[in-house]
Amino acid sequence: MDFDWSPEEIAFREEVREFIRTEMTDAVKGSIFIDTPARVEFVTKMAKRGWLGMGFPEKYGGSPNPFPLAQFILNAELDRSGAPIIGKNVGTIASTIYHVASEEMKMEFLPMIFRNEGQWAITYTEPNAGTDLGSLQCRAIDMGDHFEVTGMKHYITSAHFCRWHWMALRTDPDAPKHKGISIFIVDHDTPGLSLSPMSTIGREGTTHRTNQVFFDKMKIPRSRLVGEVNKGFYYMMEALDYERFAILSFASRVRRYTKIVNWYKNADFNGERPINDPYTRRALARMAARVEVGTMLERMAICKAQYEVPAVEAAMNKAWGATIGDEFAQLALDLMGPFGGLWGGEHSPFGGSLADEHLMAGHARVAAGGVDTSKAIIARRLLGLPNALGKPELPQR
Repeated sequence: MDFDWSPEEIAFREEVREFIRTEMTDAVKGSIFIDTPARVEFVTKMAKRGWLGMGFPEKYGGSPNPFPLAQFILNAELDRSGAPIIGKNVGTIASTIYHVASEEMKMEFLPMIFRNEGQWAITYTEPNAGTDLGSLQCRAIDMGDHFEVTGMKHYITSAHFCRWHWMALRTDPDAPKHKGISIFIVDHDTPGLSLSPMSTIGREGTTHRTNQVFFDKMKIPRSRLVGEVNKGFYYMMEALDYERFAILSFASRVRRYTKIVNWYKNADFNGERPINDPYTRRALARMAARVEVGTMLERMAICKAQYEVPAVEAAMNKAWGATIGDEFAQLALDLMGPFGGLWGGEHSPFGGSLADEHLMAGHARVAAGGVDTSKAIIARRLLGLPNALGKPELPQR
């Protein structure tokens, strides 16, 4: 395998970096979400360059890219710089629409995604169905020309600024739990849909909002059913395969690691240089090796995605990335001692961001199906180990 970047890839990466240097402002950076007017404008400028639709057919508003890693390079550079990323709208939802939706739905939604004309919420989770999405109970009752929904979802992160919901609902309560779910595209302003904010733990001013979403006899036109009825679980699994590597790049871990190493190179505590401590140096060296492994796992998933859904590779990327993120947060706080947990003041490293990252590290371990689910995918599809029923699955390879 050739790990060197091609001249074309290097040129595009420099183009993206120059765009970020030119267009990034304080109002844009600091969040991966496209949730403010400044961030929407920033991403729209990328859309006008044709960057959101790279690799998709032109008839759907795409702009075919001349090399496989263009989309990956773009998202990695955005993530590395702390800019809003395009992974959910493009890497997860557009990819799944392209593979499973009707021609009419592709023509309607893909051009809008590639023009950045609205944001999406992935509306799956329910109080008793988080990691186990097969346990979803919120019903969509078939009324002929539409489906009627009464119930709720929670922990829906982008619901307060989205235009559409990518929503999973149970359409056959009598079918086995993995075979009675369907996927719908739901307009956020649909009558009968309402929100209640939920706040996750964090310091004042950085609290991250998520939402409960309620439905009261909400009507979804049959034309908004994605693919086939009752096939939604399998579409979710495909979307999650993309989500496990397309939404967040490993570049964010590289950025955090580089930041902490640079801090340690210059840290001085009353004449003591922690970078000279053998334990510190070994710990940072070990993490450097693990960061490099994560970078290679991610690149493997991206390359596999050029010709098929990278289920095993995406699971490996997710499990490793979330685990390393958690390990890194613990290591940073351990090495910095009491200073690492500070949220403010002159002795708080990086403005308290280490404490924020520590609080969010647990989220990464359960998001997108979670680390344990990813390990189960690896065990069954790659290693051929038995599932919960004791039946082995053939290795994917």
